[in-house]
Amino acid sequence: MVKIGVMGLTGCSGCQCEILNCEDALYKLLGKVEFSYFPLAQDNNSFEEFDILFIEGSVTTDLDEEKVKKGREVSKILVAIGSCACYGGVQAQRNDEVTLEEMLKEVYGTTELPVNVSKPKAVSEVVKVDYELPGCPLDKKQFVYAFAFLLNGVKPFFPKIPVCHECKLSETECLTLKGIPCQGPISYAGCGAPCTSAGVGCQGCRGDCDFPNYEGMISILKEEGLSTKDAANFIKVFRGKQAQERFSEIFSKGVLNEKRD
Repeated sequence: MVKIGVMGLTGCSGCQCEILNCEDALYKLLGKVEFSYFPLAQDNNSFEEFDILFIEGSVTTDLDEEKVKKGREVSKILVAIGSCACYGGVQAQRNDEVTLEEMLKEVYGTTELPVNVSKPKAVSEVVKVDYELPGCPLDKKQFVYAFAFLLNGVKPFFPKIPVCHECKLSETECLTLKGIPCQGPISYAGCGAPCTSAGVGCQGCRGDCDFPNYEGMISILKEEGLSTKDAANFIKVFRGKQAQERFSEIFSKGVLNEKRD
């Protein structure tokens, strides 16, 4: 029996809920796999050995880091699910702007907490990750496909095409041409573009597509009335470390005319 684990760290548990929403697929899997660890869904859990371990949430506390390291030790394949686990998520968007003390003071009114905390980190910043399935939440169809691939010993592969491609396929009118801020040109597709089809600009929750043109994206957003700083912050919301490293390189080279601040 293939042993599966689903671990939650600091986050909203939305990606785990999406897994539970895969009712038909999970029902078919129950005869072939054993969910030996899934605290959100069951009472009896064993944290001993996993063929596949899925991890949601960012590493933000000492307990998170301890769980991740232990999970890596006892799992053959470790998969980060959701943008928090893959990039640090929304809670990591200002890691490069303020200190941890400032964060704690703003959110809790004090720097004295009952647990030791750090700036939110992606799982890959702590341990080796074999695969990443981003999204906020992750796309349940892609989760089922990836799960099936892994169970059959096949490496999951999803091309990182931009969201604009999915808009074209669904014949969704380009929001950028309508003056609505949208990150479709630089964002990883695979979600089916539900936001743009509803008239809401892509927020980039799945991270970067292959070869994203950040400079071009900021130029487009500035034409729509955003400052360089606001455009950068808009792009950073879900991407965490992924965007911060790229922006650090861009601004250090003075590629953009207007200073970040």
